[in-house]
Amino acid sequence: MAQFVFKLEPVLQQRRLAEDQCQRDLAKVTRERMILLDQLRLMQTTITSSKRDLRDGLIGKVDMTRVGQFARFSGQSTVRAQQLVQRLAALEKRVQAAQQRLIEAAKARNAIERLRELHQQRWQQEQDRREAAMLDEMGVGAFAFRLMTEPVSPSGDAA
Repeated sequence: MAQFVFKLEPVLQQRRLAEDQCQRDLAKVTRERMILLDQLRLMQTTITSSKRDLRDGLIGKVDMTRVGQFARFSGQSTVRAQQLVQRLAALEKRVQAAQQRLIEAAKARNAIERLRELHQQRWQQEQDRREAAMLDEMGVGAFAFRLMTEPVSPSGDAA
């Protein structure tokens, strides 16, 4: 029996590869975002811990060197956190752009897949039509053969 061949299979394969690449790109920027978020969380935890240590150090005799160190650390941490937030905001735009590219690539692939399904349905209908025509022809041939090979009775009826 004949086998279905989709003439646009190379196009479909290319669209699948493009979608896979978009998925990898999205995963990469998503991973970068997760790293930045983890850095921000760690920084927040460190600042909270440092504040607690400073608060504990303010009981009784106050060590001004320690207070100064905390103030410098706090300032540096604030600047670093602002930089991380700015990088995160820029990265969010990249994530959204990568998501949009993935959506477009999936739409393009789906369009070719729907076209493939349509072509396969039409091909199958044509195969079914040909098979039915061939069976009809075989049936007519068998009937004609039977008519020609059966003896005819004198009354004109086949025996």
